[in-house]
Amino acid sequence: MLARGPAKAEKHLTKRFLQGALPALLGFGLVLFAAHTAIDAYHSFRQLEGSRSSNLILASRSILDQSNVLELSRRKFSDGMGTIAAIDEAELRENLLQLVLNVSRSRRSLGADPVLREQFELRTRDLLAEARALIAYLDQVGTERPDDYWPSVNSGIRELDDQFTQLRDDLDRQSVRFITEQSDLLSKSLSGMQKMFFSLFGAVLSVLALLELNRRSARQAEFRANHDAMTGALNRRAFENWLNRSATSADSRPQAVIILDLDEFKDINDEFGHLAGDTVIKAFVDSVKRQFGPETRLVRWGGDEFVLVVSLDDAVEAGAVTMLRQAFGNIQTAVEFDGANISISCSGGAAFYPADSSDLREVLQFADLALFNAKTRGKGCLRFFDREMQNERHRVHALRERLRRALSEGELTLYWQPQIDIVHPHINSAEALIRWIDAKTGRMIPPGEFIPVAETSDLILAIDHFVLDEAIRVGARWAEIWSHPPTVAVNVSALHFEQRGFTDLVRDLLRKHGMHPSQLELEITEGVVLGDNAEVKRNLDSLALLGVRLALDDFGTGYSNIAYLSHLKPDRLKIDQTFVRRLVNNPHIRSLVAAIIGIGRAIDCEVVAEGVETAEQLAEIKALGCRLVQGFYFAHPMPMDEFEAWREMAGYSDEATSAEHLRRYADRMVGAET
Repeated sequence: MLARGPAKAEKHLTKRFLQGALPALLGFGLVLFAAHTAIDAYHSFRQLEGSRSSNLILASRSILDQSNVLELSRRKFSDGMGTIAAIDEAELRENLLQLVLNVSRSRRSLGADPVLREQFELRTRDLLAEARALIAYLDQVGTERPDDYWPSVNSGIRELDDQFTQLRDDLDRQSVRFITEQSDLLSKSLSGMQKMFFSLFGAVLSVLALLELNRRSARQAEFRANHDAMTGALNRRAFENWLNRSATSADSRPQAVIILDLDEFKDINDEFGHLAGDTVIKAFVDSVKRQFGPETRLVRWGGDEFVLVVSLDDAVEAGAVTMLRQAFGNIQTAVEFDGANISISCSGGAAFYPADSSDLREVLQFADLALFNAKTRGKGCLRFFDREMQNERHRVHALRERLRRALSEGELTLYWQPQIDIVHPHINSAEALIRWIDAKTGRMIPPGEFIPVAETSDLILAIDHFVLDEAIRVGARWAEIWSHPPTVAVNVSALHFEQRGFTDLVRDLLRKHGMHPSQLELEITEGVVLGDNAEVKRNLDSLALLGVRLALDDFGTGYSNIAYLSHLKPDRLKIDQTFVRRLVNNPHIRSLVAAIIGIGRAIDCEVVAEGVETAEQLAEIKALGCRLVQGFYFAHPMPMDEFEAWREMAGYSDEATSAEHLRRYADRMVGAET
């Protein structure tokens, strides 16, 4: 899948380039075509403007006028031979002179076309010669007319008329031909104009398409910049911009700010893979949108953390709480992936604007406080902010910082409580219990007060490391000073069992202090074991191969899985002290404890009863067949030096347990190899 990523991205970029380039190239091509067509049309018009047909029409019209005048003169001379007045002769003479002038002008109007000028001159040469000869004859005769005067004039006029007729016919034929050429030019120009129109129209459409594509790309780019790619929800950048705009606006409409966080989402990724995690996230977002409505501002704040801003439309706070609780309760987070049904819960924290604060950023912080409260008090619920949460958060923060300093300054120490074999009285093992003695006040801060605080941060890992290092150091010391030292039992947080490399850490500490793995027992709650976390499984298997013992703490308080216990094969089950405290005169609890002891026997596992404080409780436990006990009846937790002194004073022999430990260790190693 990773190898196809770059190819897919390259294909997407190529597609986007083609989408943008094709309209641009098409538009550019159409513009070039339109420009070329416009140039052709321009040349056509220029040819039309300089066409010879217009000159021929003008010349033909001028010559036709002169021909008509000459024809009128000829008729006068023919009809009134010998009776023509002198004024008519003068008019004839004037018309002949005008004829010569107009023919010369017509020649000039033909322009520089050599073919046309040559044809015109051939036709007009004899005409002009005849006209000039007639004018000369009239000037020569004057008032004395010879006998052949009238026939000569009449013959000259007729000759001119014939030549005019031939010239006019010739000019008419040329005009028709040139007008046909002009029509072709007009058709060509019209076609060019039509092509130019459609080209420009197509170019405009291409430009509009390109602009629309750019606008769409800009909208898509803006959407990608402000939204989460996988879920479509707003991203953190867009929400920050909205917060900044809201800070400068005067909008005081009531709104609820809710932070939602999926519980144990990491387990989904670890067990089913990130594709399954993405499927859960998408289904979760779709369900949130359905329940809270499309007008709700939904923001993906982190990997599995979301922020909701819900407009309350002037609803009273009590009604808003009911509405939000109902919507939260209807969120569905169950999906099917690759044949497996995946169900996960979510926790939420809510605060109100402007009821809790007129600053939306502070409202967001209050919602985060409420989420923290929901996470620490059972998960899977929606909590609403109140001022006590803020006070509690300040207290937790202060305690965490004090704890961090205490860890670095050596205020943490280990106390030890023995586990006694009551059948063959001896110290079977010793549990390491962390204690914090405040250097300033001298007060011992109970683990129940600071361990939950440490579990909400990375401090729990540092504390685990300290406890393991110190317990293994002490266990190695006991192995040097005692022939048969007790097993060292250490509580380890669930978070550490989920860390990759936890087995390597344990192995390194054992080598550092020189203690055998079989002398170390790690206690883990059954909830962590049964959580089906892949990394927990790997660590448990690796620790078993290393030879470290495993004890299930607080057994019976969770949802025990007998089949899984038979596969895990722990070395010990520890009966929770809540059962032991109610054991006396309680048949129901007695039956439960007997069942737990029976489970231990069935899977060849030792059973330890915790919290034995009275002789009656000890008698009941012994009667049920449990041989290992731990509690105040024998000893309270003690510092190392007091524990060592107590062991010497109590006189518990550990010779019997040495053979038992060696047998169990050997059996387990043989089973691991097979």
